[in-house]
Amino acid sequence: MIKIEQCMCIPLERGGLAMKIRSITVLIIAGLLSALLSGCQTGPGAGGEAPGNASGAGSSAVGEMNGADDGERPGGVDADGNAGAPGGTGADGNAGAPGGTGADGNAGVPGSSGAAASNAGTQKQPESAEDAALSALPFQFLRTYGLVKSEYPVYELESTVQLEFPQKEKTLALTSALCHKQELTVSATLIDPSVEALPPGSEPPDAGKYITLTDGRLLNPEEKYQSELWSSDEGLFLTGPGLPEDGIKPVESMYGADSQYFEAYGSMRYCIEARFQLPAAPTDEKTLSGYALRVLDFEQPLEFSLKSTPEYETLEELAAAEHGSLDTHDGITIISMGEQVEDGILVSWYVYDETPDCPFSIHYVPPLQEIAMSTISSGGNEYPIKQMKANPYWDNPGFYRLSDLKWDSRRFRCMFDVPADQQNTAFQVNIPGITFSGHEESTPVTLTIPNDYEELNVDIPWEEGSVRIIGIKKLQGPQTVGATDAAGELKVVDKPAVYIYVKAVHEDKDLILRGLLCERKRYGGWERGRYDYDGNGTLTGFRVFYEEGDTEVTLKFHLARFYWEQPFVMEIVPEK
Repeated sequence: MIKIEQCMCIPLERGGLAMKIRSITVLIIAGLLSALLSGCQTGPGAGGEAPGNASGAGSSAVGEMNGADDGERPGGVDADGNAGAPGGTGADGNAGAPGGTGADGNAGVPGSSGAAASNAGTQKQPESAEDAALSALPFQFLRTYGLVKSEYPVYELESTVQLEFPQKEKTLALTSALCHKQELTVSATLIDPSVEALPPGSEPPDAGKYITLTDGRLLNPEEKYQSELWSSDEGLFLTGPGLPEDGIKPVESMYGADSQYFEAYGSMRYCIEARFQLPAAPTDEKTLSGYALRVLDFEQPLEFSLKSTPEYETLEELAAAEHGSLDTHDGITIISMGEQVEDGILVSWYVYDETPDCPFSIHYVPPLQEIAMSTISSGGNEYPIKQMKANPYWDNPGFYRLSDLKWDSRRFRCMFDVPADQQNTAFQVNIPGITFSGHEESTPVTLTIPNDYEELNVDIPWEEGSVRIIGIKKLQGPQTVGATDAAGELKVVDKPAVYIYVKAVHEDKDLILRGLLCERKRYGGWERGRYDYDGNGTLTGFRVFYEEGDTEVTLKFHLARFYWEQPFVMEIVPEK
């Protein structure tokens, strides 16, 4: 017997300001630090802001910027381990469920998904007047941000501004500035080579204000960064035309310490991002000049100008004018552009999706899985993604996004391991497939516990595809699971369990299930099930525990990741 229940879905809330650097991570984007391990840098896509701690006026969101490898890797590992599916491989030995972020850096806002249905596909609706108006708007190209559509001009930084402060042993650089209507967002980096790490086992320099590096050393960046100036609202001011002489403070601001950059290069890097509210929108000019950003107690401000972004009627026109190339499949267009850098070929991807409510990732890596990733090739040589400890080519905003656009799609970046003497040629970009990210939470489904195995055909629909429950099996004998007792101690106990077999389905696309979170209703709360993958990175099922005497289990699902094995192939000639 199968029962469908109704539920109320509550949006996820952001956490409060973190006080202990080593205990929190500010997730700037899927992607602001997505290159830290994988060499790929991604940003929030359509449909949500990057998760993390946002601050009020003049205050800060403080954290260590140790993001997951590409900003898209699921998180959450249970203590009990994974036994594997009956008859399956249980190859990953992983526990927990795919949480984490997708391509847009968004952890997902639960929403109502409706009752389970047998029809997995979705039909495209006729274009509305609003859709037609949006289609008529030109594409505005922001190289460090992405593609946008707006009735108003958008401006970006004319050129990076970098200042050396020898007496402070620091370098300050304004890497991005974006202006749209009355909103101005800025992104800057501060490099401090004077920060030193204490040996492993040392006494913490300041309780609650240090970072533990991967090798056990301790890092205390707070004093060097003069956080007291920031927290007292004296850390950041914007001056410029139409603004008070003393400048204005941001309405939101944040900074983060990038310890992985320290481990890779021996210097500490800090991120500074802020959103300012201008008293009036700029007029339709080609260049906006006279702005300056005063950061902390540096005696010299970062003076900068903004330029209007180019507009294009078609993506083909945009790709040709900006020295890129594109490929389109089923309404999804990816534009590739490349540049030669010291560490390889840095590729930027700009994406247009006819259904922007369906965010997807170019690179989503299931936990502990080896899957096919993008490559570039030339002259018979294939070059993989470069695994980097930290990304020195970080030039785009990640924590904040322009808030009043009709449509936008953030840039993805990825580094490929091409030696310097092999960079002066054309390359073919090979993306083997993309992953759609379902952020809705399903309606609960109740399944009867069988005596042995029961074949099922129950679809849990998302806009991007459906998860089909194809069977349920009662596992014979008690199963070992880790549980926390009333005192908070983790103990190993035996409990009965069932195995839920699942697969991805779609009426038009051949999808693979790469990620899903399954939870069982338990004592008014929800307990996470444990998942299994086969040898190809496909999620095959869940082991779900229940209580002695139960005759049914009630489940809900969210954070689905559907992989579409559809190659995108493009040609690029990287710029120097």
